[in-house]
Amino acid sequence: MSKKRLILVELNEFNEGLLKKASNDLNLRNIKKFLDMHKSETISPDNNEHFGLDPWVQWVSIHTGYPHEIHRIDHLADVKNLKYPQIWETLGEKGFSSGIWGAMNSSRNNAKGCCFFLPDPWTYYENALPEKINDFLALPRYFSKNYLSLSFLRVIPKIFKMLRFLILEINLLYIYKEIFYSFICLLRMGLNDNLLFALFDLISAKVFVKYKRKFDPNFTIIFFNCLAHAQHKEWSKNNISCDMKMTLNTVDRILGIIFDELAEKDSLIVLNGLGQKNVDGTNYFIYRQNNPKVFLETLEIKFTNLEQCMTNESHVTFENDSDMQNAISLLKKASINGEKLFVVERDQENPKKIFFQLNYYKSIDKEAKF
Repeated sequence: MSKKRLILVELNEFNEGLLKKASNDLNLRNIKKFLDMHKSETISPDNNEHFGLDPWVQWVSIHTGYPHEIHRIDHLADVKNLKYPQIWETLGEKGFSSGIWGAMNSSRNNAKGCCFFLPDPWTYYENALPEKINDFLALPRYFSKNYLSLSFLRVIPKIFKMLRFLILEINLLYIYKEIFYSFICLLRMGLNDNLLFALFDLISAKVFVKYKRKFDPNFTIIFFNCLAHAQHKEWSKNNISCDMKMTLNTVDRILGIIFDELAEKDSLIVLNGLGQKNVDGTNYFIYRQNNPKVFLETLEIKFTNLEQCMTNESHVTFENDSDMQNAISLLKKASINGEKLFVVERDQENPKKIFFQLNYYKSIDKEAKF
């Protein structure tokens, strides 16, 4: 008798109240089906957003079974310092195969029986497996970190890489419905980052299913972030905007793809790493730098590499200690309206690397300077 299979769908940061209202208003049958599943809730001991109460921290807790106070992974792309095994590593030791697709802040770590692995776009040092999937990863890895300041000279080659992968490895006929849906959305909504995040998750779901069928692992994870992104940008207490409707309809299609894939021996769990609340109308704002590299260069800070994370934070490496100390000094001195503008931390593993994060969340006049 063949072993049963388990699929974990990680739908990042969804708000159940929003999904209930939207599924009724828009008649989204797959979201309704998902909401009718049996559920349980857990509470994190972390209570400070941007310092532990973050999805990139909570997903590590889910993947390892250890709370933040034990695993101590504070930032996105810090998972290389993780000292505890993730679910797929533990299952591999017990003889179960796995396929991990986009799990946030995760590492393959040479897990036994891991048939395929797609890292999240922000964990910059992780490569995909099989290697050809890196062509699919190149565009979202660049776009997700630079969508406020795109370089077309850099983005065009990555578009061609993705197209080559979809044509040669996936077959465009396999995703013709998703291509048609994408064109309709583009005509209706116009090109914007909210749409592109949603359409990537849609195509990604189909690619995941193809790899799942090819390797048939015992355990699979697929991660989606488009709803979290839309909630940050488009979520209003008073109505569901056109952009939010598009994302919700796309999530409904994505869930339909996963539901249609389920066989008799498949079990399904849908997970939420962290629930969002609506803060519309409050004096709370999350600012994102348009281009942190240009920002550091404007301050005449010398650095060798910068990797922007998901929201408003970056990892920066330096050639020498002198350049790093200068950067720490300047960033720590920066203030606005009498309050510190950045949190700056030295990396615990790399003596020539720092982490810095915008730490101001109040309303700022458009012409204000720090």
